Amino acid sequence: MEITAVPFAAHNGIEIDENGAVFLPFHESVQNHFDGVHAGAQFLLAESASGYYLLTAFPDLVGHVVPLLRESRIKYVQQAQGELVSKVLLEEAEKQKILQTLMSRRRAVVTVAVDVSERDGNTTCSGEFKWFVQLQGDIA
Repeated sequence: MEITAVPFAAHNGIEIDENGAVFLPFHESVQNHFDGVHAGAQFLLAESASGYYLLTAFPDLVGHVVPLLRESRIKYVQQAQGELVSKVLLEEAEKQKILQTLMSRRRAVVTVAVDVSERDGNTTCSGEFKWFVQLQGDIA
């Protein structure tokens, strides 16, 4: 499933730019009482980015895995203003380790780190999202 098709993400305006980055345009429905971006909207962006990463990092497994969010941790650094963009932080070696575990055990726990920043680069929050991923069916 495309991340922008998830009803809650779509309702809140989560989008994917031409470079594949998950972002959140600034609009009234994501505002907090300081006219900035609500903490919940930032969490949604970071969580959506981590899930989207799982879809794009392992394209051969799309349709063959069921990812479920198991645990999350987020730290807010500063008040967010304006459009926000996410960045996933996962090393290639870690990606290969995940794939090996998934293929041998048919399940894996995957931790995806995400930074959220304003378009000018100021980080507003960062989080870790721990996903339980289970392989369904046979992979060709």
